Amino acid sequence: MTGPGTALPLDASKRHALERNLRMLPWWWATRWVWLGEAIWVVYLTRERGLTLGEVLLFQAVYSAVVIAGEVPTGMMADRWGRRLSVILGSAVAVGAMATFGLGHTIPILLASYAMFSLADAFFSGADSAILFDTLKALDRDEEFTRWQARELVVGGASMALYTLAGSLMVRWVPLEVPFLASALLSIAGFALAFGLVDPPREGARHSFTRIGIHAARQVIGRRTLLTAALLMALTTATIHTMGITQQPVALSYGVPVWSLGLFVASQLAFSALSAAIADRLGRRIGLIAIFLTMPLISALALLGGATGLIWLYPIFILPSLGWNVLWPYVSDYIARRVEDNVRATALSVSSVLVHLTSVALLPLCGFAIDRRGLDTGLVMTATGLAVAALLVFAVWWRAGDHASAATEAYPVP
Repeated sequence: MTGPGTALPLDASKRHALERNLRMLPWWWATRWVWLGEAIWVVYLTRERGLTLGEVLLFQAVYSAVVIAGEVPTGMMADRWGRRLSVILGSAVAVGAMATFGLGHTIPILLASYAMFSLADAFFSGADSAILFDTLKALDRDEEFTRWQARELVVGGASMALYTLAGSLMVRWVPLEVPFLASALLSIAGFALAFGLVDPPREGARHSFTRIGIHAARQVIGRRTLLTAALLMALTTATIHTMGITQQPVALSYGVPVWSLGLFVASQLAFSALSAAIADRLGRRIGLIAIFLTMPLISALALLGGATGLIWLYPIFILPSLGWNVLWPYVSDYIARRVEDNVRATALSVSSVLVHLTSVALLPLCGFAIDRRGLDTGLVMTATGLAVAALLVFAVWWRAGDHASAATEAYPVP
């Protein structure tokens, strides 16, 4: 494995192609997931399709379960046959998922759409970060990785805020399923852009599927530092999933009309984009240890802001957007720099599996608490449990001793 800042020799045409990757990736980030239904999908499922809020949370757990099944195989495919193929397939499946979700009238069809969403997510996960990291590394610019990861979140968050606002306004004039069908049509642009990307060069042999999977799993799960870093990301992801799913009923508890939900969700997504914009600067200012401690803890405790029914606490309730968008670039960079080139996409996928396993374990418990105890009590119980778990996992990571930050200090490699 080469160290940071070590680039492979490139001819002029290959360098030009990789620089084109960097120009095209922001456009692909903005169009690969043109989701107009972020503010209304829970209302759509509960009002139009007859699901309970607990069942929606269970659907989310099913989503995570399917991602788990596909995450590592798709990461292995990206390491074996290239990251470009993975993002092309992910973009195509995303289009089909949105169309199926909008057309689905029965639980089996809706579950099928969830499976397609999770498969698209699995194709993207690992491959998108790996293609970015390998592109920057080949250009001898890998120290910019956290900045580019944050830029991805800025572009994605800002785009999603605009899509969300547009989709929520649409339902004043059209049925609830129309924004989902429009999402499918608009996301075709991302599918087309994926074809313009190229695979960066990589060092090392391209191993067999079995060897890639076993080696990547050993590097992530077998090293306490990488395992606990992934678990901190997992707990923060479970928190933002809980916030995202309960966000619409929390806003409705304020007594606002359905069409105005887009204002609340769009403000949360805009805050996500702002959080991503400051992620690199904040991380360099306060350091990796503080990032790993505060972001999961703030995210968990922020759920208490949604348990009161007080509209002025909404800014606190959406703080998981800060925690997730600041933590993700540093966790992905932390893992990417500590694994070998030829298993990087799979290793990032293994960490994503841990994230989704945590969601599978925790979201049904949260849904059960909400259905049995009510929204407010369920959020309090979830916030408390996630905060305690985050402190315990951080303590294990801190004691492991590898606190080197992204590109400024030495760090151990396998």
